[in-house]
Amino acid sequence: MLFLAVFCGFLAENQREHMIEHQREKQYIGSFYEDLTADENDLQRIINNLDRQVQIADSLTFLLNKIRTDQPANAIYLYIRGITRSGSVRLNVNDRTIIQLRNAGGMRLIRNGDVSDSIVAYYKEVDNLQFLFDESLIIKRSLRENFQPLLNAGDFAKVIDDNNNIVNPPDILHLQMADQGTINICLLDINNIRGLSIGTEKRIQALKARATSLKNFIYEEYKLKKRN
Repeated sequence: MLFLAVFCGFLAENQREHMIEHQREKQYIGSFYEDLTADENDLQRIINNLDRQVQIADSLTFLLNKIRTDQPANAIYLYIRGITRSGSVRLNVNDRTIIQLRNAGGMRLIRNGDVSDSIVAYYKEVDNLQFLFDESLIIKRSLRENFQPLLNAGDFAKVIDDNNNIVNPPDILHLQMADQGTINICLLDINNIRGLSIGTEKRIQALKARATSLKNFIYEEYKLKKRN
């Protein structure tokens, strides 16, 4: 009888721990669902910013192919500021849940293997995309250096206000020089930024679609309360 009582107690305790872990699993899944919803919005903003980078690259290419030092260059200064800003396009995903899962002992809490694999694959693609954003930063740093001989320092300072916003000043701005060799080097960097932005935008669109698909999948698998 004593053995049976101990054994039953063990089963009861095991069942209790099982229920607790199941509740934690659903909490993590609900939190991850919210992360994916936020990602959908954030990834769309990144797509819009990358599209803007492509437009700026096209405009700069057009303007630099025709510019002379006696011509107004306000748009060039504005576009240079815009395309070389390190924070203008960065990869932001909501990783609070995956960090909590790792700290709590890893993906073992997610008992559904298909869901667990999908979550791992999602963040693996995020890691792969980060490489492209890092590469873009390197090219932007190169462009900032290569552009310097073309710019007047005083004019360059005028397109930033006290809040570090890019503004078009009332003054007419000019390039310091229009050396074709220097311009050609800059155009190579601009073309690289353009190509990388196009390729990255397609990957981000695919990631956004994956986020939506994964949301629908875990909603069905865990019978979550309907959210946005």
